[in-house]
Amino acid sequence: MGAVERDIRLETFNSFKELFASAPIRLMSRTVNAMRAKGYGDLASAIGDLDWRTVPEDDPEDPNLHHDWHGMLEAAFGHVESWLSQLSAHPFGYNIDSVGVPAVTGAWSAMWSRQLGLEFANRPDSPPEIVICHGGNQALQASLLGIAEARRNRAGTGAPATVLVPVPTFSCPLDQMALQGMQVVFLPPGRPDMDPHADDLAQVPDDVDIDGVYLMPINNPTGRTLPPAQLKAFVDGVLGRWPHAGVILDSVYVRMHPRYDELLGWYHADPRYAEAVIFIDSLSKTHGVTGLRSGAILTRAKAFRDGIVRYAQNVMAGPSNTMQAVMLALLAPFVLGDDEVIRHRIRLQLRIGRHLQRRRRLLMAAAFASHRELFDLAQPVLPDPERFDWEGSMYADPKLSPRVIDLAAEHDVSPTVAFYLETGIGGVPLEGFCRNRNLERHGLVVNGDSARLRAFQEEARRYVRLSFGMTPPPRGHSNS
Repeated sequence: MGAVERDIRLETFNSFKELFASAPIRLMSRTVNAMRAKGYGDLASAIGDLDWRTVPEDDPEDPNLHHDWHGMLEAAFGHVESWLSQLSAHPFGYNIDSVGVPAVTGAWSAMWSRQLGLEFANRPDSPPEIVICHGGNQALQASLLGIAEARRNRAGTGAPATVLVPVPTFSCPLDQMALQGMQVVFLPPGRPDMDPHADDLAQVPDDVDIDGVYLMPINNPTGRTLPPAQLKAFVDGVLGRWPHAGVILDSVYVRMHPRYDELLGWYHADPRYAEAVIFIDSLSKTHGVTGLRSGAILTRAKAFRDGIVRYAQNVMAGPSNTMQAVMLALLAPFVLGDDEVIRHRIRLQLRIGRHLQRRRRLLMAAAFASHRELFDLAQPVLPDPERFDWEGSMYADPKLSPRVIDLAAEHDVSPTVAFYLETGIGGVPLEGFCRNRNLERHGLVVNGDSARLRAFQEEARRYVRLSFGMTPPPRGHSNS
């Protein structure tokens, strides 16, 4: 690569570096537009996203996918067109009876029962087991508040709730914990593949009381699937030491995984799980509607449910009328019990997941083929560094070579930025998923002085997290 091209990339990176560091995700598209106006040709990469333009829209392995995907969305939005028209003047109205939250929760209940074999239901005169939220992030916020309230009920107000977070993990939940003033124990992995393991719990000192745990059966940012037996053993280890703890399982990718019926099947094996586990779900990944803001909490855990329900009763907490209508349309087959359409929808979820994995495989293979000297010979986090085949989500974290470390020192940038300057492939440092500046700034990291944690955070700088986003067909267009 020429020095001029590298200099242009470095200039672009430096001019937007501070904005990248603090901008909310919703502002990033505006940032991209501003960068495009400068005439730079690889702008999406500069904010750490491999744009949809890098892979053809058509999928040779599933040539009818976009047609079927488009058909689902067109039918769903067409079905609620009258609702959307009627509510367009006040889309954030919250007259929940106008659309019917019971129908939406019933649809989510049927989807989980049919696809995952897990039974949750909102029954008359009983506390709800399903709470619909305005997106998965809001579902997480409600779950954290449920854990915080359970801590106060159990131990009083003398100290905030403490959450155990195996790292690396998605950054948004860490921000939410910081905003709520929760204490956090970061749990660095003990294995090269970075999957959480029950043995890692030995790092938590005996005098630290854990009130809640946040983890993902399919991890963001690594993209790795946590084997069901290993996840169960981890939950057993948590409840063995802290039987009062709530376990938040962020499960937004599970239903598009080819082994969807296995990943959470252990839930029925022990009655303790019903009193501890809080599942978070979303339609954004499985239905290819990122940005729709449709999420749910599914739990029978009585200790945490009161806080969750009170949060959801806030009139601004639940999804708007319009979102309720769209959710109900997307989940309509599960309400109606149409077996043939239900099977089609489940298969479509899996096909969308497979499409993402094909994108991941093609882009990773191209990157390794073109820039092999920039990747380490050992790739412990990639499950299949030869074929880059299925793992579980749209992310991957390759380890960078000593050559990249030298380039980073030469240009006085991070290894991730050095990798971008050489390749034009944008990513974000894995280190950013192993710490949180707000938690650190306010002294909320219980084990912030841990040498083992600091060593892992430093090692994480050697990895770049790549994202291979989603490409739903535009409305009104079909590839048939």
